[in-house]
Amino acid sequence: MLTFDPSTTSGKALADLFRTWCKLRGTDSEGEVSGAALVEAVEDMFGALGLDVGGPKVQVDMPSDHSVFTVFGLSCDHSDELYVAGVLPGDHAASVAALGSSEDHFGRYAHTFTAESADDAADHARAGVEEGDAAGVTDRIFV
Repeated sequence: MLTFDPSTTSGKALADLFRTWCKLRGTDSEGEVSGAALVEAVEDMFGALGLDVGGPKVQVDMPSDHSVFTVFGLSCDHSDELYVAGVLPGDHAASVAALGSSEDHFGRYAHTFTAESADDAADHARAGVEEGDAAGVTDRIFV
């Protein structure tokens, strides 16, 4: 099931594509979009994502030695640390329910990665949090 989450990298890319669509159609919500202009916008978006539009289609395939993992943990509000609680095979981040309460000084974390191993997925998660990437943080309370 596809979901749209504008706080993720892919969600931001989809939001940018939709904004481009809206810009191309103009103020008329029933306005038509030039096919050539849309193709150019999509080509630019692929380039911004690091894809070679003239390259082979296999560049978007998951490497055969990789799998999908979901990393769960807590991120600390006062540092750039992620405390990994566990890693599960598969894409489970979208099924995490936001709770009505939060832990003081921590945000719950769940994010999906493509990696060679569960340890590599956890390392990717830690690196993302250290670099300030908000993807995967399901809730944050700043005090």
